Amino acid sequence: MLMAGNALWAQGVRLQVGDLLFFADTAGMGGAIQESTGRYTHVAMVAEVGDTVWIIDATRRHGVSRRPLESGEACADAHRLAIAFDTAAVLERAMGCIGMAYDEAFLPGNGMMYCSELIHECYRAADGAPLFEAKPMNWRDKEGRMPQYWTAHFERLGMPIPEGVPGTNPAEMAQSPLLRRL
Repeated sequence: MLMAGNALWAQGVRLQVGDLLFFADTAGMGGAIQESTGRYTHVAMVAEVGDTVWIIDATRRHGVSRRPLESGEACADAHRLAIAFDTAAVLERAMGCIGMAYDEAFLPGNGMMYCSELIHECYRAADGAPLFEAKPMNWRDKEGRMPQYWTAHFERLGMPIPEGVPGTNPAEMAQSPLLRRL
């Protein structure tokens, strides 16, 4: 069950290990993500359900961590995979990522993870193929302009904006036909 105060709890949603929680934040990086990709700005996986819901996610503050979903941390939507998958294997892969740094550069295979990259890497079919597709990343807004936030962010990192590099984002991931909204 979810802790009191969370919007999902009020809606009677019963979470299971492996469910995905999608968040929508309009401040700072969240606003820039929404400008470029859509409503959802963060995704986490449910790792344990009891009196407290534990999640595994990748955040700027904690890197990849297992932490309790805090009562004031309202998630926008919960989704469940509509196909059978090996929950134990997903959880094992996710636990193996704990302690990795947050990937400010949003690049694949660099030993760091951002939130949807963590999900992409952990949710795999029996043959090892990722369940969620990586696609060329877009950092531009709906009018095709590069938001100042991303220009400054990548200048601070001393690197070009990884426009077109294969990657994932929470908004696109939530639209996967493999998921159903709870």
